[in-house]
Amino acid sequence: MVGSALVLYCWILAAALSSALFLISRYYQLRYGQRSYYQLFLVPLALFLGAGVWDAFVANDYTGDALRDFVGAWGPDLLLLIGGATLIFLAYSLQRKMMGGRR
Repeated sequence: MVGSALVLYCWILAAALSSALFLISRYYQLRYGQRSYYQLFLVPLALFLGAGVWDAFVANDYTGDALRDFVGAWGPDLLLLIGGATLIFLAYSLQRKMMGGRR
């Protein structure tokens, strides 16, 4: 149980960092009036939280290893991959928009 709580805490911390990007994007759209699609930042946030819950409480039950942090079960790993790739793409596009890149 303690191992699952620690794994879940790490996933929540990653989700908190991605929510900071959500808030930055929302502020940029409200302050400067340029569309930043800040709502899309909720997709990786939901994927990270879903993968964290799945990994902490479901995946460790059927693998039998309570210390499998972020690898092993294919479901949470797939959610992490999709969420990470989406977050990288969104953060890059936000950075380009904020730095005055081509529109």
